[in-house]
Amino acid sequence: MRIAILGSGSLGSLYAALLSQVDGVELLVHGRGSHGAHMAANGLQLAGLESFFLSHNDVFFSLEAVGIPPHSLGTIDFALLTGKAGQTPHLAGLAHQLLNDQGMVLCLSNGLGHAEQCIEILGPQRVFAATSTHGAWRPSAGCVHWAGKGQTVLGSLPGGPGELEAKLLLDVLSAAGLEPAWSSDGLAALWKKVLLNIAINPIAALAGVENGVLLRPDLFSAAFSTMLEGATVARMERVALPDDAELEQQLRQVLTATSTNICSMLQDIRAGRKTEISVLNQAIVVRGERAGIATPLNQMLVAMVNALHVE
Repeated sequence: MRIAILGSGSLGSLYAALLSQVDGVELLVHGRGSHGAHMAANGLQLAGLESFFLSHNDVFFSLEAVGIPPHSLGTIDFALLTGKAGQTPHLAGLAHQLLNDQGMVLCLSNGLGHAEQCIEILGPQRVFAATSTHGAWRPSAGCVHWAGKGQTVLGSLPGGPGELEAKLLLDVLSAAGLEPAWSSDGLAALWKKVLLNIAINPIAALAGVENGVLLRPDLFSAAFSTMLEGATVARMERVALPDDAELEQQLRQVLTATSTNICSMLQDIRAGRKTEISVLNQAIVVRGERAGIATPLNQMLVAMVNALHVE
């Protein structure tokens, strides 16, 4: 099986490292910036829950500045999009060039709207819904730290491929230790992950703490209340979600499993990069306004995170 990891930041690098250990998998890892350049020149070091080095003998590294290698065009069975929110249309375009006639794509990026963008470019028959709750962060260029084991959920979208088409990939993800699961309701799966992101990322980022600190009663209350605002919006859009008690349990489980993780939004703020607040809490605010639902906590978090980037 030939798999492409497109947008190999923290999460993409983690998936690349673990998938590289599965027999019969050929990987193309496409990155950019100093991290991508370091991987292309020196390989990738995985630390944390597992530790090993990924060399050029294990995978093929490519760079955004150089472009996709021509010999890989039309050869990929599955493309995993793992870049930042604004990269999705570009990465979906790369996937369109790389995939073979039966190839399919899944986007593991945070936020709402990614699946729709992929469908516009690739067609619904090629796109799975997908989410990940694995915790990963980059202590330095060329190194990724696996901070917490989570799940990789694949799901079906209207007009999209089903569990039968996903079986080979689910088997490979399982062999890699990425804990895959299948959901017949891909939209609900995407929303469940978004609710976790809006609850965890901005609060951990603004407080400058690891995920586990949000288990403190005061911070957990703020995180869960933010989550419930998003759940109200999702239910108004007729998304089938668990009840509030189960959502609270899921939030505690993820915070516990990724207690030492530095969330992506905090990584972005520390690095002076643009955050993904626009596809997370801001998306909740916009959808809430459209439905006539007040979302004051999400609105406040958006304003506070954006204030960090005032020029």
